[in-house]
Amino acid sequence: MNKNVQKKEAQMWAQLEEYLVQELGRDTARTILTESQAKARAFLAASNEPSPTRRATMQDTILPRVATYLALKEAGQDAEGLMERYTRTVAGPSMHAFYAKAEKVPFFYAIFKALFGMVTRKSDAWVSDFAVQKGQFTLDIHRCLWYDTCCACGAPEACRFFCECDNYTYGDLKKVGFARTQTLGTGGDKCDFRFYKK
Repeated sequence: MNKNVQKKEAQMWAQLEEYLVQELGRDTARTILTESQAKARAFLAASNEPSPTRRATMQDTILPRVATYLALKEAGQDAEGLMERYTRTVAGPSMHAFYAKAEKVPFFYAIFKALFGMVTRKSDAWVSDFAVQKGQFTLDIHRCLWYDTCCACGAPEACRFFCECDNYTYGDLKKVGFARTQTLGTGGDKCDFRFYKK
């Protein structure tokens, strides 16, 4: 197994554990976490996904949160509320802090646009259309690994937490504006990202 994937996965579980301990107490959190990790391993083992990069993203990014949502739900906890708060207070702010720091670099918008386009075109996590216009660029996602994974786990509704994370991640940046009218994870026909230069 790739060491970078293992490290990222361990960080994700540690972040979830810290949050759950704060919300539910140590004993309940550890019970939920043990069940979540078992579910995540079982989902990954049962997956027929042939792409190593897609499997890595499932393992270290998507499955820990989906499995935690399902374990909370099965334990009779407020899974929706807990995962929404996790997105709003932990995952979203963490990603936002990264971009807020990065945008201090000169020509951030141009760099952000180039990197976003390169990552989108190279990654097999999406089927998408990327377009650049004057002062803005758009990304229409027609298929998404996050949504497909949530559906495969029997929890399509859990994808909205990943969609909401984008709002916290890209919202309120000083050099780049972000807008979106729909997402696959919230019942839309596509995810219609639009970024524009402020």
